[in-house]
Amino acid sequence: MVAVNPVRDRILSYGLGIASQQGLHALSMGTLARELDLPRSGLTNHFADTESLQLGVLEQAASLFLRDVIDATAALPQGEPRLKALFTRWIQWSRSPKLKGGCPFVHASRQATALPESVRTRLKEVLDGWSVVLTQAIEDAKTSGHFRADLDPEQTIFELHGLYLGHHFFHWYQKDRMAEHRTMKAFDRLLASCR
Repeated sequence: MVAVNPVRDRILSYGLGIASQQGLHALSMGTLARELDLPRSGLTNHFADTESLQLGVLEQAASLFLRDVIDATAALPQGEPRLKALFTRWIQWSRSPKLKGGCPFVHASRQATALPESVRTRLKEVLDGWSVVLTQAIEDAKTSGHFRADLDPEQTIFELHGLYLGHHFFHWYQKDRMAEHRTMKAFDRLLASCR
């Protein structure tokens, strides 16, 4: 069992809020120390530098995503039901109150060239891992006869990401109250084309 460290958890939660609004690049040791009313040494006890702070926040986001999206759907029937649940939870996750400005992976990806190599590498691992989960769900849907045998998983994943990014833009930037409804409607059309 991992020991709970309330100060570290507070730093990571606050940092995740910043990363979900402005990206990992916006994290700064000085800003977090000031805004959390911590001495700088209180921050450096947990994170040696900005890079380790960025990695910590990225891991926090990845852990939450694993718990709230991937693990939460693991017991569902394979194939289309699981893909539907994965996509629905993916959209819901991006709207979580913990994420004050949307998906931290979207923001981090947009700023990837400005991030340290270790952070870029870990971000790519997280995103690639998600693609593997989606690919498996699509392949299971093909095997079970839910989707047609000639369906291209890579194209389907490309389109799923397009829907996700469209939702992110319309929900967070356009403040469109219908963004989730429109996204799920488009997702249903995509599923119909996969059958």
